[in-house]
Amino acid sequence: MTTTIRVMVLSFAFWVNAAALYAFNAAMDEGIERARIATLEPQRVIVTAPKDGPALVAVELPVF
Repeated sequence: MTTTIRVMVLSFAFWVNAAALYAFNAAMDEGIERARIATLEPQRVIVTAPKDGPALVAVELPVF
């Protein structure tokens, strides 16, 4: 094996590992964001209902 081929293989392995690390980081960020959104508490809940009809519910979430 020549030095050129070794450098090319090493470079390819580096870029494959970098792409895998980037994909893993993006997946972790998405999971953390979903967990944070799942724990949000609404600031207030408004329930209105006419005496003879179904209830209407409005939920207001905090804006970041």
